[in-house]
Amino acid sequence: MRWIGSAWRKGMTYLALPLSLGLFLGLALGGAAWARCPGGYVDAHTHLMVMEARGGGRHEPNMAGASQAASQVMEHLGMGTLLVMPPPFTRGQGDLFDAEDLAQAVKAHPGRLYFLAGGGSLNLMIQQAVADGRVSQELRARFAARAEAIVALGARGFGELAAEHLSFRPEHPYISAPPDHPLFLLLADLAARHGLPMDLHMEAVATDMPLPEGLGAPNPPRLRANIDALERLLAHNRQAKIIWAHAGWDNTGQRDAALCRRLLDAHPNLYMSFKLDKRRGLPASRPLDGQGRLKPEWLELVAAHPERFILGSDHFFLASGDMRQLPQRAPGMKMLLGLLPPELAEQVGCENPRRIFGLGE
Repeated sequence: MRWIGSAWRKGMTYLALPLSLGLFLGLALGGAAWARCPGGYVDAHTHLMVMEARGGGRHEPNMAGASQAASQVMEHLGMGTLLVMPPPFTRGQGDLFDAEDLAQAVKAHPGRLYFLAGGGSLNLMIQQAVADGRVSQELRARFAARAEAIVALGARGFGELAAEHLSFRPEHPYISAPPDHPLFLLLADLAARHGLPMDLHMEAVATDMPLPEGLGAPNPPRLRANIDALERLLAHNRQAKIIWAHAGWDNTGQRDAALCRRLLDAHPNLYMSFKLDKRRGLPASRPLDGQGRLKPEWLELVAAHPERFILGSDHFFLASGDMRQLPQRAPGMKMLLGLLPPELAEQVGCENPRRIFGLGE
């Protein structure tokens, strides 16, 4: 898990208190916007850092500490529920974790923490199949059996899965797989059968393009188009709910409101989770302008498909987090709610994730 620990140190920094005036106003407005939602809002895409460095470079599990840190942050920010999941691991990474670890981590917080899984198992099988250039019957059977085991452990979905995951540092993995790969299609069928969503990380690439400026190895020099393949995945099984993660956090310049609108119009089983992160992502594709106002095209998009958006900060909760400070990404979720009309805020922050993930059942 070196890349996760390094990501925390180098990028996933904290916002020290006191908060800036703009963020403070966003938090206050957010509180008013979803006041009709009992128990607080749902952050549907977060991560527990269940492994922590110890002496000599060793890593040891601290699932209880990570989930407790998450619970404390929830109290500070007025969150009602978190959905946690493994990041999309790839072949060769150590310190993997998946459903078994997260099932244990959420047990101490019933009704507050739920989990998705597959990022530490199913994602690796997809990567292996891509590298091999084939899907054997043995792999299909093993993949399906693992998905069923994840369901049996109580997961509320499959994630985080990666179709196009850019690397931002040498130790940060580049992951690529066609979203219509046979194993993704198989998982869509299994997800539909169990009524569980798939959470998909995929940078938007409408046509083959050069690697965006500022990025280097291990990314390839060119990125392959994936939107048509995403549409084939969506059309494969209309009963499969596909959550395209990280709306508003675009690193290719192609995931704008217009593309999101076209895909949502065409595919009733497509959902999106918002992520706000000023440290990375292209400003032109962000839902908020430089003054912290919600752009009209994004408001119109949410209003056109109010039942298909949720929040997903992508925040990593560290067991040894300092609770005198607040995490950088999570407050943006509440700020976004404060910029939406109350009815939309209630749907995006509360009603939609509860329905999609079957929370409270």
